Amino acid sequence: MTDYFVATAGRAAAVVEHGPAGEPDVPTLEMKWVEPAVLGSSLWAIIEGVPAEGDRVPLDLDRNDAAGEIVGAADDYGHGVLRIADGFVRALAGLADDRIPAVAAVWSRCEEWIGDWEPGELDDTVLGLRDLAREVTRPDLGMYMWWSGP
Repeated sequence: MTDYFVATAGRAAAVVEHGPAGEPDVPTLEMKWVEPAVLGSSLWAIIEGVPAEGDRVPLDLDRNDAAGEIVGAADDYGHGVLRIADGFVRALAGLADDRIPAVAAVWSRCEEWIGDWEPGELDDTVLGLRDLAREVTRPDLGMYMWWSGP
């Protein structure tokens, strides 16, 4: 599980054990396998128009590292909370509706995905991430990702 959510730092730390699902007043996007380190960083690079080499998906971790600091982890890192980089949140929040299909189409080619995507299949995922990023409306809020492994 890789649930993305918007909260204060204190609230994010409080959900390390059980995750944000069901928490009142915590906007959450429940997903699976959408990790920020590579897939999120690639999405950020695509949004920013970073050039790719040949047919590859752009990835520049020096410039577009979407994974922020770990807020907390439990069970030998079996689950925990990671802050999403503020720059990625701003890039997502600024993504226009008309760009979502093109961005999602390029993102669908990331080799880190498990399986292949049909055209348009990731549009709702990009839209959901974009809409969640737009929930970060105050300086004390951030976007976080709660993970839970097998």
